[in-house]
Amino acid sequence: MANELEQRLNQAEQRAKCRNEVNLSVVNQEAVKAEEQGFTIIRQKRINRTPFSQTINPNILYLCQQQYLTPAELAFIFTLSPLLKIGVNAIIDPQTDQYCSVVELASLLKRSRQKTSEMLSNLIQKGVMYEFANIHELRIYGRQVTRRPFFLSPEIICCGDKNKLESGITQLMTHYDLLEKKGIKLPIKAIVEPYATYGRLVNRKQFLQFQQQLRKKMGNK
Repeated sequence: MANELEQRLNQAEQRAKCRNEVNLSVVNQEAVKAEEQGFTIIRQKRINRTPFSQTINPNILYLCQQQYLTPAELAFIFTLSPLLKIGVNAIIDPQTDQYCSVVELASLLKRSRQKTSEMLSNLIQKGVMYEFANIHELRIYGRQVTRRPFFLSPEIICCGDKNKLESGITQLMTHYDLLEKKGIKLPIKAIVEPYATYGRLVNRKQFLQFQQQLRKKMGNK
């Protein structure tokens, strides 16, 4: 009786596998028909959607060699990695997808508000982080009404595609490039070409060539 039950279970399992398996010979035949009619059948790629951020290693090494950041500042930057918004590098709450205030960031990282605020201020002054205010709100209300988002420079840690940086943020970041003004010549730099949908990271040689081309265009106007 037990053997008979086991056989039935094995048969049921085999039938289930057959239903789930794709008959590749049939697919190939259909692909030939599709090509004859101008269509292409493409195998779908499996995408790993695990969120991640990538360090820009040449820049991290350069900053360490220049002793531009303290060990505490470097450690703080790396704790921000899981809070970066893909493609934008804004600091967000991963549960709500909303920009983090200083208080919320301190709560997420289990730090004091004062130390978190001081660390953010130091990194903003060094040009590694940015805080952008809404100019329209300042003109209308005389103060910032909505929360001001914090951004980590994608030249340090980039969340997303290095060739698809949010263009607006990249423009603001390159315009207020405190690192360059302070003589910190990172090996990898962010640029955004005029009217481009995205910014991107390039090596320093490409960055300098891009800057030279921009100056020539401005000089011709």
